[in-house]
Amino acid sequence: MSVCVYTVLLGGYDALLAQPVRAESDADFICFTDDPDLTSDTWRIELVDPRFPQDIHRSSRVVKILGDPRLEQYEATLCIDATVRLKSRPEDILAEWLGDGTDMALAQHSFRETVLDEFDEVVRLNYDDRARVHEQLIDYSIAYPEVLDARPHWGGMIARRRTPAVAGAMRLWFDHVLRYSRRDQLSLMVALLHGGATYRSIELDNYVSTHHEWPVLVSRKIALGKAAALPTGPMVAELRRAHARIAELEATLAERDPATIEEMRAHHAQLETRIEEGDADREQLADIIEQMRGEVRERDRRLADLDTRRGAFANAREVLFRKER
Repeated sequence: MSVCVYTVLLGGYDALLAQPVRAESDADFICFTDDPDLTSDTWRIELVDPRFPQDIHRSSRVVKILGDPRLEQYEATLCIDATVRLKSRPEDILAEWLGDGTDMALAQHSFRETVLDEFDEVVRLNYDDRARVHEQLIDYSIAYPEVLDARPHWGGMIARRRTPAVAGAMRLWFDHVLRYSRRDQLSLMVALLHGGATYRSIELDNYVSTHHEWPVLVSRKIALGKAAALPTGPMVAELRRAHARIAELEATLAERDPATIEEMRAHHAQLETRIEEGDADREQLADIIEQMRGEVRERDRRLADLDTRRGAFANAREVLFRKER
């Protein structure tokens, strides 16, 4: 089976990781990029023009999801995130994951229970326009309610055969990325459950396994100008967030011994006292500021009165000067 591993790196968002396992592998390693100056000892660099020059995220999804004509020569591919470093040969991973003739294989999400949780995280972390994410959530609750309750999958490593069924599922996936949020993990389960391709869910720690480690961050451009992560959104997401927060607080409380809890209460009391003292100081400062403002207003009034008198004196002097002449 002819195989390759590929990644997509557009806009210089991440640095290109070296893949030492390449020395042991017969597979091709291809990096699709828009950087003509990018070089690598382990990747074959292939240039691509971003499909949407002002939308690097969706441009990278074109290759990640739909592939590239230069991949058509391979029977199977392993697409990896730019921050994934392989520890096993890609042909071994593909043989293990797709060995039973399955069209696709990818790991289940290690730290999200449902796709609805993933929606909530995208909103909380402000990874995309909230209105668009909320619209997608509402539409899915009507058209794909089973998707919201499904266990999400991690898109950091995607094994695929080159089949018409996979092509159809990927087309459905990308259509949703275009129509809704650019965060492809929100629509991935629609493609898996309704795209017509067979898939295998892999139980795999997303962070580290015998096959990989992630994320290996060398350098990354951080998006600036995010809106504040306010707890807003549809009621179903709000309830889910509230239940998760309650469970988190209960688990934290259960881990605390009585002495620690008492210490925390004492610390809380100290903080309350400091807050009260701070409020008192603030009120005193507010009174001082108001007094100073009154003094400034009185000074301005006196200056205005003085200017009026100066004007009157100047006019009188001018009249007297004319009479003397």
